[in-house]
Amino acid sequence: MRTRIAACALAMAAIVSTIVPVRAATGGVTVKWYAQALVKIALTPNYSSPFGAVKAAFGGNQNTPTHGPDASPNSGAVDFGAVLAGSAYLYKYAAHLNVYTNDNSGFNVYAEGAADFYNATDGSSQSLNQTLYYLPSANGVTQSDPNTGFSPSFPFYRTAASVSGGGSFNSAPTINYGGSYPPAISTSMNPVGDFYYDYELRVPPMATVGAYYVWIVYTVVPR
Repeated sequence: MRTRIAACALAMAAIVSTIVPVRAATGGVTVKWYAQALVKIALTPNYSSPFGAVKAAFGGNQNTPTHGPDASPNSGAVDFGAVLAGSAYLYKYAAHLNVYTNDNSGFNVYAEGAADFYNATDGSSQSLNQTLYYLPSANGVTQSDPNTGFSPSFPFYRTAASVSGGGSFNSAPTINYGGSYPPAISTSMNPVGDFYYDYELRVPPMATVGAYYVWIVYTVVPR
C-alpha cells in the first residue's frame, strides 16, 4: 500500500481591544481603538535532507530514508511511499512550522486530521489516532534528527469540529473550530517560533491494499 499525508495551515486571528485614557484641558476623554492580531504561518514539508520514511528495526544502523513521488524538498506531501501492513515507519523531517504574531502573549499550535486515514482505492479507512503519530524533531541544519521508529510519539486525532473541503487529495480542507479548540500540540510564550516534527506511521495488520491519504490541518491561535 502507499501512504500520503498532505498538510495545510490556518491562521486564526483574535480581536484585541485597547483602551487609552487621554487628558484634555476641558475634561477627560477616552479614546478606544481595535487592532487585529496578526498571525503569519509558513508550513514546509520535507524541510531537510535526507527526508523520508525509515522502517522501524531493532538494533543496528537505521536505513537511509526513502519517500514516494509526491514528496519533494521543501514542498509536496509527506509521502511514505510503499509500506507493509503490520509494520511501523518513521518519517524524518516531515514538517517545519514557522509562526510570527504581533501578540506578545504568544500562541498555541493545533494539528488534527480532517478525516480518518482514507484508502482511495477501495473506500475503506483506518482510525487516525491508531495509525499516524507526531514527535518533535530537529532543524536538520545545526541539529540532526535523533529519532527512530521507536521514539515516543503522540497520536493525531480526527477533528470533532466541522470540516469544509478536503474531499480529495488535491482539495485542501478547513477545520472550523468555532471558538472551541482541541489540546495544543505546541505552545509558545513568545510571538515568534519554529516547530519541527517527524511523523510515525503504524500500519494496522488488517489494512487493505491501496493508496491512503489524510489531510493534517495546522491551526495557530494567539494566546
